[in-house]
Amino acid sequence: MAVNPMQRRARNSFLIGFLVALIIMALVVVFLLTRIKALNEEKEALINERSEAIVCTTDLDSGAVVTFDGNFTQKTVITDVPRSEMVSIDDFIDETEDGSEAKEITMKIAVPSGTIVTKDMIQDSTDLLSDTQRIQEYNMILLPSHLKNGDYVDIRLSLPNGQDYIVLSKKRVLGTDATTVWFKLDEMEINLMNSAIVESYTINGSKLYAIEYVEPGLQEPTIKTYTVSQDVFNLIASNPNILEEAKNEYRNGYDAEGRVRYFETLFENISYDDRKGQVNTGNSNEREAIKAARQSYVEGLEGTDSVGYQTTGSGE
Repeated sequence: MAVNPMQRRARNSFLIGFLVALIIMALVVVFLLTRIKALNEEKEALINERSEAIVCTTDLDSGAVVTFDGNFTQKTVITDVPRSEMVSIDDFIDETEDGSEAKEITMKIAVPSGTIVTKDMIQDSTDLLSDTQRIQEYNMILLPSHLKNGDYVDIRLSLPNGQDYIVLSKKRVLGTDATTVWFKLDEMEINLMNSAIVESYTINGSKLYAIEYVEPGLQEPTIKTYTVSQDVFNLIASNPNILEEAKNEYRNGYDAEGRVRYFETLFENISYDDRKGQVNTGNSNEREAIKAARQSYVEGLEGTDSVGYQTTGSGE
C-alpha cells in the first residue's frame, strides 16, 4: 500500500526528532555522569584535606607564654597545611617520671584567634624555673609608657657620659602598674640588679630603665654588658646559691680594669658620705613607694581571708 508523502515526511520527522532526543539525552547523561564523578573526586579530595588541628581560641601576642588550656582547642578542619607542619597535643605535654603535665610554650609571633597553629609559630618556653628564682618587685625603674603584663624587656643603666649598659636581658613582665614592675629573677640577676640600683642612686644623671622587645618570640636575648664592682663580684664568686656555670660565664665576661675606667671616674668627686646619703635617699623613697602600694593592695583585700591573722583553718 502506497504511503502518503505527507505521512512519510511526518514519520521521518518523528524518527529524526526521536534520534535527536536520544542523542541529547545521552549527552545529558554523559555530562551528568562526568559531573557526578568530578563532584565525588572533589568530595574525596576535601575529605583527604580534613585534619585534626590545634586552633587558637584567643588572640595571642608575640612572646606570650601559654599552655593548652584556655588558649587552644582541637578541631577538625579543611586545610592544605601538611600534617607534619601542624602542632599536636603532644607539643603541649611534658612527660615526667611522675606522669604527664602541661607544658608552657612561647609564641614566636602574634597569632589571632581561629588560626591553625604550626610548629614554626611556637617554641618551648625558655623561662624555666630554677631553685633560686624569686618574684622581685621594683619601683625605681623608668618604665615604658605602654608597658603591659607579658611584655619582654631589657633593663639598662644609662650613665651621664652617654654610656649605656645592659643589666638584665629579655625578662618577662609578670605584672606592672604605673610605677612598679615584677620579674622572676635568679640569684645572679638579683645581685646584678642590686648593684645597678645602688649605682643609679649614686651617679647623678644616671638612669635605670626598661626597654621593650619588638618581636620577643623571634628575637634572642641581648648580651649583658653591665659589670658590678669588685666587692659585688667577690660576693657573686662566693655565693653558694649561684650555679658555677653562671659564675664562670660572668667571670669570663668581667673586665675589672674596664669597669674602673668607666665607673670609678664618675665617683672621683663624690665623697663616701655623699654617696651613702644618696643611696639612703633612694632607699627611703623606694620604701615609701612600696609602703604606699602595699597599703593600697591590702585595702582592696580587706574582709577576705587573704589578709589578717587567721585563728582557724590554718591547717596547723
